[in-house]
Amino acid sequence: MSLSGSLIWLGILQAVIYLLFIRAIDLYEREPLRYVIPVFVWGFTVATTVSLVFNTLFQLTLSSVTSVKTASFFTAVVEAPVVEECSKGAALLLIFFIAYLARRRSGLVEFAGVMDGIVYGSAVGFGFAIAEDLLYGLQFGPETFIVRRIFGGFAHASFTSLTGIGIGLVPLVNNRMLKGILPVLGLLGAIVLHAAFNFTATVFGPIGYLVLFCVILVYVVVIIVWLAVERRAIREELRDEVPQGTITSQEYAMLPSYFRRTGYYLGLVFTGNLMTWFRVRRLHATAVDLALAKRLARRTGSPGSMDRVRLLRRKILDLREKATVRAVF
Repeated sequence: MSLSGSLIWLGILQAVIYLLFIRAIDLYEREPLRYVIPVFVWGFTVATTVSLVFNTLFQLTLSSVTSVKTASFFTAVVEAPVVEECSKGAALLLIFFIAYLARRRSGLVEFAGVMDGIVYGSAVGFGFAIAEDLLYGLQFGPETFIVRRIFGGFAHASFTSLTGIGIGLVPLVNNRMLKGILPVLGLLGAIVLHAAFNFTATVFGPIGYLVLFCVILVYVVVIIVWLAVERRAIREELRDEVPQGTITSQEYAMLPSYFRRTGYYLGLVFTGNLMTWFRVRRLHATAVDLALAKRLARRTGSPGSMDRVRLLRRKILDLREKATVRAVF
């Protein structure tokens, strides 16, 4: 049995759409594609290759001393979740340290918070899932590929998001021990969740997808709650920027609401004010960065976070000054 070229490309397109969707619902501080795409590619290539090698070796070794059925069960429920979540989690650690080094140069924090962890965890999960589904489809036929794509496309994303959340919380805490514990707890949570799903699917068959549905519901709820937390942070942290002149009262009313901002941007585009649209979007994005940076500085009190607040406030004022100069000339 084999997969048609059109089915393969449809599956890859679906994975890319999932990736762009999960990045898009990060409403207030979207992660740069220069970080998101490599994480997706890591899941598709490196994590899949590492997992395939170790899973095969484990199953062959165990099947030499026990039955093939027993070896398959322990591979799926015990070994695979550990290897696969560690291989996917390695990409998140790598991008976290790359983002950290970039922050030291630019002052920007690109991997901080629950939503950032979900985006990066989902990205590597989507890449891994499509590669795994292609392998299963080539082995068991197009029906298996289609079922896994329809019902399990978000499985690895939801598992590895726990690792991402653990890493994303690191910049938000000041306790050094907690900084080390959180990523480990996130990884352990991802492994347990993955193992629970594999156990249910192995023992009870399609009922495993009901368990996965519940997991995805929790995944959605976490996203909604965190976006509400970020919206509240933007409102609270930017309140005192209005009397200081960093932002206007109109911007303060608009920035916490994604839909109000989007409607304003669409109005600029449809009226042909493309330069204003570009400039305002950049200014608003910097203002949101300022709000989240102030929250981070309030939590940690580190000199670096305070420096970033000052840098972003200065950047907003510089953007306004440049806009005024352009308007004059």
